Amino acid sequence: MSQKIKIGACLYSYAKLFFTKEKNMDALIKEAKDNGFTGVTVVASQFARGYPDIPDEWLSALRDSMKKYEMDPVSWEAYIDMGMRHDRDLNREEIIEFTRNDIVYAKKAGFSCVKTQQSISPEIFAKMQPFCKKMGVKLAIEIHFPHNIHLPLWQNYLEIMKSSEGWLGIVPDMSIFQRYPHPLHIEQAVNDKECRREKIEQILARWDLKLKMDTVKDLELNERENMYAEEFYEKNGCPSDPEDLLKMLPYAHMIHGKFYYLGEDKKDSCIPQDVLMKYIKESGYEGYIAAEYEGHHFSIKEDERVQMTRYREMVQGLLEES
Repeated sequence: MSQKIKIGACLYSYAKLFFTKEKNMDALIKEAKDNGFTGVTVVASQFARGYPDIPDEWLSALRDSMKKYEMDPVSWEAYIDMGMRHDRDLNREEIIEFTRNDIVYAKKAGFSCVKTQQSISPEIFAKMQPFCKKMGVKLAIEIHFPHNIHLPLWQNYLEIMKSSEGWLGIVPDMSIFQRYPHPLHIEQAVNDKECRREKIEQILARWDLKLKMDTVKDLELNERENMYAEEFYEKNGCPSDPEDLLKMLPYAHMIHGKFYYLGEDKKDSCIPQDVLMKYIKESGYEGYIAAEYEGHHFSIKEDERVQMTRYREMVQGLLEES
């Protein structure tokens, strides 16, 4: 495997351990280290005490933990909470203020990259370049399902990145390449007491035949079964072409290694990881692929530590094969 490609862990993947208070921030960083990762990303709104007004002692403690376990600070994951007010969305000035604050917090915590969301407009995104340069912190927008780079909005973002001297970039999230419902989602539907197994199997059979959502109407689904049908089609019905990744990698400050479940064979049934890793290596990409496990949204029975270790081993193997 190329030493220029590193594998990190999104601490978001260990959300269950944090939420149940089984592990605190320091222990999660150690967990990522023990799982074989060399760096981490931190979702500020999830982990940071007092966010969006974070005390310096918390930032200092985070920095100390990173140093103690010799982990790279890969990305500070910012959050533009458009719904934090009940009467209106955040305005332009507020979005700028929150983004600047996250850049300052990231700098204090030792991070040189901030991941933001598409809630930031192209106009505001472009205006952040001077502040990023002043602070020495890059700013990257995550492209996440259901978006793709062919949308006019993303074409605009890419043009801004091209002229930003490297300060503004993108974070490709592998969810945009999801092409089949993952096992935990299917299991959730099958085990739903309001669903009939045969109906879920019929929905998936239609999917396998590449038939459109309209064709499931004659299956006489109940409300719950129809909900799963819509979820299956909505999340997997129009995946990005893996070759689109090649158009993003020149501006990628990090890659979100999204996955939902890996069995003992360490194969992903819904995201074409083999093809994507081949493109990543052949492109000459240098930087982090940060494992982001989201199976806990569908099942709490799985051990995220096992899943994260399987992901790291899968990626290492695929990059070596490539």
